[in-house]
Amino acid sequence: MKYKHVEHTSDVAFEAYGASLEELFANAALATYSFMTDVEELMKESATAERAVNIQSEDLYSLMFDWLDEILFFFESEMLMFTRFDIKIDDEEFSLSGACKGVFFDPEKHEVGIIVKAVTYHMMEITKEDGRWRARVVLDV
Repeated sequence: MKYKHVEHTSDVAFEAYGASLEELFANAALATYSFMTDVEELMKESATAERAVNIQSEDLYSLMFDWLDEILFFFESEMLMFTRFDIKIDDEEFSLSGACKGVFFDPEKHEVGIIVKAVTYHMMEITKEDGRWRARVVLDV
């Protein structure tokens, strides 16, 4: 399982999973997009755009926040949604770098869901249990 939606009273939330931090962060991005459109359909398309990402943060929670904020920025500024991630995370320096590939969102072609306004720190969790990473994130809608 890559991610699942979690009940939240006023916003939306998800849990994402991964065998590595890179997989966890990629799945968190897909989970974020999953509220906005049908991600499975989006992933069937060939990537038409690529963007470099370089993020430096204070801790792992801030890195997750900054990462999701960055992907939302690309959506808001370019209508770009990433579906493929070639990223590397340094969990000692709390940095993420690499490239993301995706498609431009077209409301005439893609399912329109809810608009995610912002990432929050509310109830954020990042844990590693039995060699598997799990993150819980609440998004403001």
